[in-house]
Amino acid sequence: MEKVKPPISREKVYSLLFDHSPISIPEIARITGMNYKYVFQVVRTLRKKNYLTKTPSGKLVVLDRKGLIFRWAKDKGIILNSLSPVTMKLIPDYDLRDLVLFSGNSALWLLGRIISPAGGILYTSEKTFEELLELKDPEGYPFKVYIYDDFYFRIRKELNGYYIPGWGMILADMLVQGTYTRLFDDVFETIVSTIKGEKNEED
Repeated sequence: MEKVKPPISREKVYSLLFDHSPISIPEIARITGMNYKYVFQVVRTLRKKNYLTKTPSGKLVVLDRKGLIFRWAKDKGIILNSLSPVTMKLIPDYDLRDLVLFSGNSALWLLGRIISPAGGILYTSEKTFEELLELKDPEGYPFKVYIYDDFYFRIRKELNGYYIPGWGMILADMLVQGTYTRLFDDVFETIVSTIKGEKNEED
C-alpha cells in the first residue's frame, strides 16, 4: 500500500477559510501560492459536505464552523503523526516570542483557560529551530515542538503578547490534543466572536 501523503496543503485552505471567510478561491490561491485547480477541488469537497457556501459575488462563507474544525482535526492528526516533535523545556518569555507560534494547550494558557502551558504545542520554522535549542531550560515547561511550514508565520496573529498560527488551528490542535468537553465549546465560542470582531474592525 502506498503511504498517504499528509494533507499539509489542505490545511492552508482550512486556515484561510476559518479565519478569513468570506474569501474567494483566487484569493486563497494567491495567499497560499497553491494552484487554483487544487484549491477549487478542496473547496468543492467542503461545499458538498455543507461546510461552506458561495455568495453571488463568488466569496466563500463558512456555514458550519464546528464541522470544518472537526474535519480539519482529522487531517491535523495525520499531519502531526507524520512529523517528529521534539519535547523541549522552555520558559515562555520575551526571548521565545519571535521564534514560535503557540497552539493547542499552550494557546489555551495564553487565553487564560488553563494554568500551565505544559504539554502544549509550539510551532517553529527550520530557520528558527537552532535559536530555539539555545533557549532550552531545565526549569522550563515541557512543550511539543514541531518544525512547521513558514506559511503560518506569515499569517500569524498576536495573542496576549505572543504569536499564534491562526484561530482555527488552535481549535484543530485542541481536538488533536484531546480537548473535547465544555472547554472546547467555550473556547470555540470565544474564538468565533473574536473573528467576528476582527471582521468588523476591517469593514
